[in-house]
Amino acid sequence: MKERRTRPESRRPSKSHLPPLSKRITHYLHLQRTKYAVVFSSEYLIIALNSTVLYLLSFFLIHFLTHLVTGMAAWFCEISTTLHYTFIDFHIRYWNWTEEMVILVFSIPAIFTLLITLASSLAFAGRIKMPAIFKRLPYLTKKQRYKQKQRQRQKDLDLQVQRLNNKTGPPEKQKLKHRIPWTVRLFLLWTIYHSTTYFFSGMLFSFLFHRRFGYVIWYAFNAYVFDVLFSIVAFLLMVIIGYAFAVQFFYSARMYLNDLNVRNRMPFVISQAIFPFIIGTILTIALQIPVFDPSLILLNFSMFFLLLPLPSRAAYFDSLHFDNREKPVKIYWKWLVWSAVILVSIIIALKTGIQIRRP
Repeated sequence: MKERRTRPESRRPSKSHLPPLSKRITHYLHLQRTKYAVVFSSEYLIIALNSTVLYLLSFFLIHFLTHLVTGMAAWFCEISTTLHYTFIDFHIRYWNWTEEMVILVFSIPAIFTLLITLASSLAFAGRIKMPAIFKRLPYLTKKQRYKQKQRQRQKDLDLQVQRLNNKTGPPEKQKLKHRIPWTVRLFLLWTIYHSTTYFFSGMLFSFLFHRRFGYVIWYAFNAYVFDVLFSIVAFLLMVIIGYAFAVQFFYSARMYLNDLNVRNRMPFVISQAIFPFIIGTILTIALQIPVFDPSLILLNFSMFFLLLPLPSRAAYFDSLHFDNREKPVKIYWKWLVWSAVILVSIIIALKTGIQIRRP
């Protein structure tokens, strides 16, 4: 090669065939905008409206009942009270409080909400699968997630072929057991979330405000370390409970959809859970005008920790096929009318003040 005066040509690295990064980002944002634009369609807005009505009905019922139980517990302790929307006025001087009074008055409402949570969860007892968290372990790497998506895609294709060929299999035997309608189940699901929020919010923010169950922690331990410890425990338990019950929002798609898959799962979750939480929180805080209670505002925002696992579960949950019946998305007017009557009655009563006095 030296005699021929030739030199070996160096091979340059081949250029990537991918488009520039800016175009890829633009394409990704366009896909996401196309995917989530359906959230603002009329059908999904109706879904959000129905769920918001049930959210508000459940919130005000829990709020009113816990106020009433607190007033009754104070009545048994020979304390007169006046129930308001943002606070409970105890007609007793602060130096007359005893440790037994504090524990009794502020523990009974927390135990009451815990019982409501357990009673409401019976409607979902057959669908709660706590060990399902371990199903995510085989899908930690990118390669495993790719294989899982391929299997899910093949499963969806096989299901579509069976439907086209009318080979859906033999009809299932009808169960004699009465099934609870999904409107009632969704109401019970929001009741679980509100009662759980009430129970844990006093522990969650006990290091900031000694309210509700935080009073009991303060009187029982009287140490800042225990306030922080109970806050950490409450946060972890709320995330775990939210992870366990997040599946019920996916099954509630039976009310409107025939299939819940990768394309419509997250938009449905936004309409069924995220929008009601945002709208309901804004309305419940706005009703506090002109007096705002920071602990009640934090109580409203505490549900965020229960809804936190929803996007994670939606990303890895399998596709669901419910049935082939036509399901028109409509407003549940009966729930809307009765909820409006109940909400207006509770708001007027609490704004006026309900007195529970000793004779």
